[in-house]
Amino acid sequence: MYSGLSERVRTVADKTYVQPARRRGDIVRIVLGEFKKQLESQGFPRNHPNQICTALESRKFWQPRGLKMTSPPRQPRRNETRFEFAFVTPVSSKSVQPGDPLLGLMGILEGAIPEGAGAFVRELRRDKPASR
Repeated sequence: MYSGLSERVRTVADKTYVQPARRRGDIVRIVLGEFKKQLESQGFPRNHPNQICTALESRKFWQPRGLKMTSPPRQPRRNETRFEFAFVTPVSSKSVQPGDPLLGLMGILEGAIPEGAGAFVRELRRDKPASR
């Protein structure tokens, strides 16, 4: 009935909160009540706070974006509930986009490549033939 809503939550949160925080070099803070209003103004069904919270608490949201959840999981589903995430791996938003399959490699070689995972991914991209 409401398929794809969790992915929609993650996409909107990434665009509205994660990318701006990445550019500022700041932590990501999402207040449930404000975020819920924003989603509802875009056609998200009302009274689905659990789905919003579950999507944000899921590793599917924070891990591929190089984040670590710093707020406690399974918080009460109140308007004032705050989700906080810190950037674990500094990733250039120009070199790697969320949902990129190469993001799965981040962390695996941590410490093995002095330049970091971002440099590794850029090196892999350089070997890729240019699409025309």
